[in-house]
Amino acid sequence: MDDHNPAEPSTRGRYAKGIRRRQQILDRAIEVFAEVGFEGTSLRAIGEAIGVSHAALRRYFDSREELFLEILREKDLQALQRARDLHQEELGLADGLDDFASHVPGVMALRHSMVARALEPGNERSRDFFIARYDSFRDEAITSLTLARNAGTVSSQLSLPVMAALVVAAVDGLSTQWLLDNSVDMHASIELLESLIAPTAEIHTEGKTK
Repeated sequence: MDDHNPAEPSTRGRYAKGIRRRQQILDRAIEVFAEVGFEGTSLRAIGEAIGVSHAALRRYFDSREELFLEILREKDLQALQRARDLHQEELGLADGLDDFASHVPGVMALRHSMVARALEPGNERSRDFFIARYDSFRDEAITSLTLARNAGTVSSQLSLPVMAALVVAAVDGLSTQWLLDNSVDMHASIELLESLIAPTAEIHTEGKTK
């Protein structure tokens, strides 16, 4: 007896097409956001921009909040993978900023907009997302700092969790400044932070080692 189900290829084809369509929506949505900002980026506006009806768009995302969080989740996964690649290459904190700064400004603007909304009452979904997000990025920073400490470039006298929170806060704050004024030198600021958390023996003043 032939157990082959002739509907399977068609089903897989529809599934693959749905995945591609969902990705197209995510990619186009951030472009629309960059063009018209948060308030102008409704599900209906995104649907019109990519040629999808509002009803069809709702099959993929039940709200604008869900769509925006999915964009950020995807971008964060890419950033975490890049951080892991840097760990393997044994590069410093500042080395990862060139990749970070090359991200579409719309993504960073969206992130900041959604963080602000997460702080407002009634936006628990966004709040939970960012709590988990910062946990993940602090954990990744701890991994990076641990490797740096083992290599002798980070002080053993400082708390890794506290340093990790400081690094994440520095990158977030610097990215806000860079969004407003791209002449801000994030790379130099993070290099300074690296020097401040380095072992005392490696900190030089007026050409002398302390």
